[in-house]
Amino acid sequence: MTSSLVFEHDDEARQAGCRACGATDLVAFYEVSSVPTQTCVLLDDVAGAAAYPTGDVLLAFCETCGFIENVRFDDRLVDYSVPTEESQAFSPIFKEFSTWLVEELDERYHLRGRSVLEVGCGKGDFLLQLAATGIRHGLGIDPGFLPERARNEEGEVEFIRDWYGARSTHLTADLVTTRHLMEHVHNVAEFLGWLRVSVSATPGSALFTEVPDAGRVLAEGAYWDVYYEHCSYYTLGSLARALRNSGFAVDWLRKGFQDQYLLAGARLGTSDATSLPAEDTPVEVAAMVQTFAAKAEEGRRLWRERIDEVGEDHVAIWGGASKTIAFLAAHGLSRVTVVDINPYKQGKWLPGVAIEVQSPSILMETRPRLVIPMNPIYTTEITADLARMGLDPVVMAV
Repeated sequence: MTSSLVFEHDDEARQAGCRACGATDLVAFYEVSSVPTQTCVLLDDVAGAAAYPTGDVLLAFCETCGFIENVRFDDRLVDYSVPTEESQAFSPIFKEFSTWLVEELDERYHLRGRSVLEVGCGKGDFLLQLAATGIRHGLGIDPGFLPERARNEEGEVEFIRDWYGARSTHLTADLVTTRHLMEHVHNVAEFLGWLRVSVSATPGSALFTEVPDAGRVLAEGAYWDVYYEHCSYYTLGSLARALRNSGFAVDWLRKGFQDQYLLAGARLGTSDATSLPAEDTPVEVAAMVQTFAAKAEEGRRLWRERIDEVGEDHVAIWGGASKTIAFLAAHGLSRVTVVDINPYKQGKWLPGVAIEVQSPSILMETRPRLVIPMNPIYTTEITADLARMGLDPVVMAV
């Protein structure tokens, strides 16, 4: 995998056009080649992992609305109906955030006795949590849903294993939600239009959406957060503008999960042009875009030095997911140990980098000198797990 700074008004970016607002003033600023087209797939053997299909990333920034997209994304290379594992529900810290979010949505939308539609429900974890608030009915739709993973004893929640699209807009509820879906959607304006139809079918319905914060990725030079499936990148401002451009009035906007995620609530209708206080401007995003590649390059240099200092065989990566694959590929690592607490990932192989994900208990045998949590929010949790295993390595998150 190679990456480079582009930063120029090139024809490829302009011809692609902004998928959120339709403008053509896109600036290409960061390029990564030959990355796995999916990073959450569950692969059974090293051969399949090594031969996994790859694609290219060319990030471009819209000077009109601030939206960032991969103009080389090809949705034909991604199939979320194959076995994947994106759930973070095995982490106590993530469970705490999910619990907080359920309470937040219940307070805002008074969910008891009402209906909820979750578009892109994954394995159904969050929708089942919402059911505990006393909703009348919950419906989840996702091509990767696995019936055996959803415990639905009460029967108030049902799931559809399918794609949401133009044929699905008859699905509706008092609250329509999408969590960590819109970053995977390339046809942003069209998709939000479908959601608008679903919301409009129930009087008084609202939309809640949650996506990763691209502002943090840019500010930190977080090259490990750039991968093929994430074809769309939002800041608070560009998320709000995308919603407004698609016929929604944005009611509230904030960050969550220690400022790693963006949360937005909207309803049908138009709002005045005045932005909410939390929104950034395209000019502010442009300033972060200009420094991203340099920060990413400096970060790669520092991490390479740290890993070389302790030796690749003495390094463990905690977290067998997208960030890990991007990090490993950026550094050409092949001998590190990768662990994850999610039992559905253990024994599976990471696409592209061809490393097996193992249980954290393996660390009692490998006794790493350096453990790298791929999300700093889990550092305390991981350090405690290591201590319970009698281990005291250096723990340094990306």
